[in-house]
Amino acid sequence: MKVYCSECGKANNSENIYCKSCNATLKTEKIVYGNKINSFEELITEENYKTLSETYFSPNAYNAILEEIIRIGYDKFTYNENKSTLENVYDIVDEYVNIFSKHKGSALGYYVANEIFIDERLPEAEQIATLIHELTHHLFSEIFERWMMYALKVEKNVYIETFVLFSTIFPERKFLNEYVAHTTEGQFILHGSQNYGSFIQIMEENKINIDEHKDLIALGRSISNDITNILEYFIDDEFRRKIIQQYTIDNVRRNYDQIKYEESPEMDENTKTEYMGALLRSAFKACLDKEDYFKYLTTLKNEFKQK
Repeated sequence: MKVYCSECGKANNSENIYCKSCNATLKTEKIVYGNKINSFEELITEENYKTLSETYFSPNAYNAILEEIIRIGYDKFTYNENKSTLENVYDIVDEYVNIFSKHKGSALGYYVANEIFIDERLPEAEQIATLIHELTHHLFSEIFERWMMYALKVEKNVYIETFVLFSTIFPERKFLNEYVAHTTEGQFILHGSQNYGSFIQIMEENKINIDEHKDLIALGRSISNDITNILEYFIDDEFRRKIIQQYTIDNVRRNYDQIKYEESPEMDENTKTEYMGALLRSAFKACLDKEDYFKYLTTLKNEFKQK
């Protein structure tokens, strides 16, 4: 994780106490949550929209959120030498979401509302890739949920989770979300095994021209790097080698046709957080302006298991 100096703006490693450039004391952002949202009527208000619009989301605040997400699982996960590579990946994913088996249908797996469904008929290498892919969808949502919590100073609950789920249903958001998941998955598997199939399907179904959305691709590449950094707290170089070795054991064929989608420039930190804030605000404004969207939130809420 990076911490940005409040004096000169230079990036530093999070363990640094003093800025490597100007020697100023580094200040880490403290995230404060408190209030509780009890309904969509309390959440979707002009006042909250104004707060979202006026909140400056600094790179330091963003990195503090990433560190929070790491701690959710990192404090509890321990790599177990007596377990298989797949079992250890399961243990990482289990710290963040509930996992269920599926035994029919063509989908390798899918994520919805804090739950991952995985087809256990797949070879172990493909199960590993699918688990990382679907966990990335969850971590993508988790980042935006904590952004909302940070801006509005509220606790996480089903209303925040549902709104972020709503914000991902639009075609261009699905395009972004799927690109992030495929690109993150690709960082941990055998080179040449990258498969952007569902991303390409979303492009084709919604007639999205990738050349007209280079900004979203750059944003996706940047968010993917952030989620890769989160996962690297659990998957070190040796663990990664064991994942790649599983592809050899399973005799997975390589196809280099789609690895080209990984080749994208990244956004700088400030541009990235500005873009991410704009995505949340536009979804929020849609709920304010269209009653049908507001009503749809109640339908989406039913996707989440009530605790």
